[in-house]
Amino acid sequence: MNTVHKVLGLSLVMALAGCATQPQEYAQSHPKFDLKTFFNGPLMAQGVFENRSGKVVNRFVVRMMGSWQGNQGTLVENFTYFDAAGKKTYQQRVWHLTETSTHHFVGSAEGSAGDVKKASGEAFGFALHWSYDVRQPVGKSFYNLHANDWMYMITPDTVMDHTDVTWYGLHAGNIFLEMHKLPDTAANREKVAVIK
Repeated sequence: MNTVHKVLGLSLVMALAGCATQPQEYAQSHPKFDLKTFFNGPLMAQGVFENRSGKVVNRFVVRMMGSWQGNQGTLVENFTYFDAAGKKTYQQRVWHLTETSTHHFVGSAEGSAGDVKKASGEAFGFALHWSYDVRQPVGKSFYNLHANDWMYMITPDTVMDHTDVTWYGLHAGNIFLEMHKLPDTAANREKVAVIK
């Protein structure tokens, strides 16, 4: 009987794994999510982090500035976090991105918002999938977290993001984020450069 249960359990796990959405499934969709186009110039975003029970424990705004030289890109993220009492804290992360082919890219990042040694992703149609491990600061401690990040382009200037965050394979929470590409003006560049 134990053998039967093991076989059924393994079959269920394999079936569920087979159901995972792949970026290529969005290949024929529009608009096309081009990494170098969207993450170029000033951007603004706002979102929430909910813990594993579904409670929102953090709200935040992100001011971003992207730039590219050929297939090499830099994305500076300036975070403003708001706790339940409205108290603000500030962090920064700088991404170094490389487009390795039409649909594939890799990256790394460092900063007070958490270090990433290696990240990889794919973009097909309106969807971009991004996966990485991050050494995330939480208060005075650090946690080694994994981010399974999906971005969906709604319009050429608007992207919705959902990130499933896990800790050693256990679900730790979700990030929901809405990003807006801003006109590339001197005023907007100054706006996203301000941390506080």
